[in-house]
Amino acid sequence: MPKTSVYAIVLKLSPEFTAQLACPGVIDAVAEAALAGRAPAVEKLVALGQTEKFAQAFVERLGYLLRLRQAGVLRAAGPFDGLAEGMYLCNATDEREARRVLEEDPLYRAGFIEREFTARRWLVAI
Repeated sequence: MPKTSVYAIVLKLSPEFTAQLACPGVIDAVAEAALAGRAPAVEKLVALGQTEKFAQAFVERLGYLLRLRQAGVLRAAGPFDGLAEGMYLCNATDEREARRVLEEDPLYRAGFIEREFTARRWLVAI
């Protein structure tokens, strides 16, 4: 079995993604649902101010990330303060596999995450 390494993927969120994520209560609703191992309901996100189209794609994305976490691929994911950028920490055998984690993200495919991103192997010391 090939050895896995930790990769940090730093990404830029589209202005629309940033605006949708900034709706009051959205980050808390997502964190609460993720702790329970699920994505929040589309209706809950719409009630918090997200558009239905974005909320549906966002819920699909959260399901994708939770499946990666359950499979031991995704270690952590989330936005940076300011909500313009985010980061994934993932286990991958090489950079190509790490890049695929983001490239298969439903919001990346829908254009809500900028095409340019950085994937770098992280040498975990502790």
